[in-house]
Amino acid sequence: MENLEGFRYYFTEEKEIDAFVAAEESLTGAHQRIQVARVRRAWSAVRHNGLRRENRNTVPSVAEDDDLIDEGTLKEVRVSFWKRYKTKCPVEVNPSDQLVSRLFREMDKRLLTVYDIRKVKTLLHQVMSTKKRKQLGTDLYTMEDDTEVAQVSQGVEAYLAMLYTYLLALTIAGTYKAHGAPSEESFGMPSANFVKVPWDIMQNYYFRASRAAMLVPEASRMEWLEQRDLADRSAWVSKFREGEETLGQVVQSVMLGRGAHWDPPMHHTFGRPGHTAQHHQPAQRQQQSAGRKGDRKGNSGQPPSSAPRKSPSGSPAAKTSTGSTASTMRDGTLLCQDFNRGSCNVKAAACSKGAHKCNNILRSGGPCGMRFHGAHKCRNT
Repeated sequence: MENLEGFRYYFTEEKEIDAFVAAEESLTGAHQRIQVARVRRAWSAVRHNGLRRENRNTVPSVAEDDDLIDEGTLKEVRVSFWKRYKTKCPVEVNPSDQLVSRLFREMDKRLLTVYDIRKVKTLLHQVMSTKKRKQLGTDLYTMEDDTEVAQVSQGVEAYLAMLYTYLLALTIAGTYKAHGAPSEESFGMPSANFVKVPWDIMQNYYFRASRAAMLVPEASRMEWLEQRDLADRSAWVSKFREGEETLGQVVQSVMLGRGAHWDPPMHHTFGRPGHTAQHHQPAQRQQQSAGRKGDRKGNSGQPPSSAPRKSPSGSPAAKTSTGSTASTMRDGTLLCQDFNRGSCNVKAAACSKGAHKCNNILRSGGPCGMRFHGAHKCRNT
């Protein structure tokens, strides 16, 4: 024990103090008890002061994440965004300084989190709201909004508006040159090779979400959108934390890998499952019913027809059974067979041989029709 810090950690509990003082043979009786009480009191005071000092110097992670970055860095981040995109957003859309600071800190430490979209704040809210000081610990305070904005509007439009602001905040916080970026940027080169979070990739994600959501019935639209958005952003966080790619590269790869999840349900594209097949096959059901009546009456004079049954498109039924493939969609759109076999080299939505959509025949009698995968990888039934 050379100082108070050594005295603090010399003992772990008060019983050790009793044994330590008892080792002094010159202390006996009441004098020994008095010295034990004094050492105990001194040790407790040193421990208490040490804990207070540690709490004062330790900032909780929640408070640190919500704090603003320094004014110079925040201004540099927003100026970098303007220099690259020459874009100024209105205050109703522009993310708040607090949100940009939080995302900047998360991406810098590669500790991105799945942020609650309903808590996204804009610059308008930042200007209109008032602040109050909240105590987090001993001599530790943080500033927070006096009143939280009530999320009155919970519709799809409000959710998409806040999602747009969040994606814009990610772009502003990530408008920095990517590691190993080429010195010159030419037309057509992937933007993710130059910037950590490119604005075009984040816009592609937003517009895909807004278009796909409008194809879902209004009753289930909000739930459908929120589930898919949350699943995609969870994949961003997992892949970004565990890898070395920039966030822009992560978002781009997740969009390609999970693209099929954003296709609208089948009954919104082709009608209710089985509805079309039942609508186009009344003659077959009448023939089968007549055949069964004839069998019950003993009329077996007419031999069964050996001609193959026809499907709604006019081809033999064997070619349109579940698991087979189609050459066109029901609206006549030609489908690329090489894409469905996995051998088409064109990386686009279509090529000269047809649209890049799955041609696997489902139980409903129509092709799958989803993008991002061919019949060789189709798992729909």
